[in-house]
Amino acid sequence: MAAHATDENTPVGEIAKPNTAWIWRTFFILVGITAVEFVFVFLMDPSTFRNSIFIVLTILKAFFIVAEFMHLKHETKGLIWTILVPMALLVWLLVALVTEGSYVGEVLQNMFK
Repeated sequence: MAAHATDENTPVGEIAKPNTAWIWRTFFILVGITAVEFVFVFLMDPSTFRNSIFIVLTILKAFFIVAEFMHLKHETKGLIWTILVPMALLVWLLVALVTEGSYVGEVLQNMFK
């Protein structure tokens, strides 16, 4: 049997307590945003305004998760902008395509009436 190598000079001390305060703060912020989403979704009548609020809050929550748990907020500003600008352009593209697609759909629907 192999003996474990031990060094008599290795300091033995207490393990530092984990810093979980930021995790709980993040948890309560995300719970708050989710509660606001539920209030808007279940108490407002279905409309484009309600859906817009829900989408904005969902994107806000996604950005907060990326900043906290993927440590994006601790990176350099250049890297943050390199990630956020293409994401914003993709969201803009998605909105433009949905808007244009609904317009084309309405035109085609009215054309065949």
